Amino acid sequence: MKTASVRDIRLSFGRLLKSVQDGESVAITSRRKVVATLCPPPVAKPAKRPWAGLDAWLAAQPVRSDRNLAAMISADRDDIR
Repeated sequence: MKTASVRDIRLSFGRLLKSVQDGESVAITSRRKVVATLCPPPVAKPAKRPWAGLDAWLAAQPVRSDRNLAAMISADRDDIR
């Protein structure tokens, strides 16, 4: 781990930032005491699809031939009129 004083950061921030982008951590010191650490972000996990198991769940559902969705909608509309 590199160390850099506050003065070093002001004078050569670009060089330190490049080090962090390359995966190195930098300890920031003030009056010879470490006050902060500048490090690269943690590696992000790949995002899980919100409906990842939907296809398998739908395939496992029983087929209900006794229900006709179009007829149910038509009957519902007839009730409203």
